[in-house]
Amino acid sequence: MSILVCRLNYPLANYQLAAELTVAPGITVLLGPNGAGKTSLLRLLAGLNQPASGQIQLGERCLFDAEKRIDLPSEKRRIGMVFQDLALFPHLDVSGNIGFGLKMRRVSSSARQNRVQQLLEKLAIEHLAKRNVTTLSGGERQKVALARTLATDPQLLLLDEPTAALDPAARGEIRRWLQTVLTQLNIPTLLVTHDAEEVAYFRKRVAVMEQGKIVQQGSFHQLLREPASEFVARFVGVNYILGEVCEQAGKLIFCSRGGAKFLAPFKQVIPGAAFMTVLPWDIALYRELPDGSPRNHLYGEIRDVVILGDRVRITLEKEDKLVAEISTRGYLALGEPQPGENFWAVFKAREARIENCEELPC
Repeated sequence: MSILVCRLNYPLANYQLAAELTVAPGITVLLGPNGAGKTSLLRLLAGLNQPASGQIQLGERCLFDAEKRIDLPSEKRRIGMVFQDLALFPHLDVSGNIGFGLKMRRVSSSARQNRVQQLLEKLAIEHLAKRNVTTLSGGERQKVALARTLATDPQLLLLDEPTAALDPAARGEIRRWLQTVLTQLNIPTLLVTHDAEEVAYFRKRVAVMEQGKIVQQGSFHQLLREPASEFVARFVGVNYILGEVCEQAGKLIFCSRGGAKFLAPFKQVIPGAAFMTVLPWDIALYRELPDGSPRNHLYGEIRDVVILGDRVRITLEKEDKLVAEISTRGYLALGEPQPGENFWAVFKAREARIENCEELPC
């Protein structure tokens, strides 16, 4: 089985892309804010742009090595890329689009027809074979684009936001379809997305890119429990508060930028710049501050209330901002809090996570 290993440097307009990434067979999600360099990385891997330095190794094949002056052209890399706009040919029907790459490689007509028929059957799109691509739905077009990419038997797949242009219902169908197809193929696949639901769906392997660097890799659960940056925390819906660890009366406390003080398990943490994360569902809301075990609390005004099925997300703000997620039953028991009302946000010390960072801002 092929594994992609790359270490690439490439100058972009505002920063230097310097990415190191390993992609095993199966789906790896590449996540990052706009302008992080995700599409640039795909283009470098595909051979559409040339890195300033670095290496690209796919299985036993070296695709690029700046020091050894190896730079295979894109058509010899055996990499399939599905662009965000799909780039289907409107003058060709579905079968013609799927077989186009084989035709350019001078594959015989009979072999080309056999390969196209195999893919139509494998991807369950035989009924679309003679349709003009301009008559297809967004989801059908996405399937045809992937079939065309698979026709040349790639060893690596690059998918640039494959569901971004689809409506929510089609998006869910394509995710399930991609999961089935790509699991069967079992080749390294790098899937770029901005969609939180998509990251949660393809949750086993996620790589996060910011400012041209891979800043975190792991499962979606690991990102949720241990976000490495504010972007990751905000993306997965975790509260992220900047501040510093201070020592008072011989004990460590976390002092936020807003002036609030919080307790936490200070494991492997030293005084200095730090950030605190806490999960929204670990925060309780009260109209009056409760008695009991030592807890962290913040009194503030409700800024926003969002009902999500049987859950309610409530944003409370004063010195700092906290988002709590409670059940609809709990929301009703509190008297259906509304923006403008004041509440206590409370969470236990053990539910907060503190981590040092080099300097503020982290």
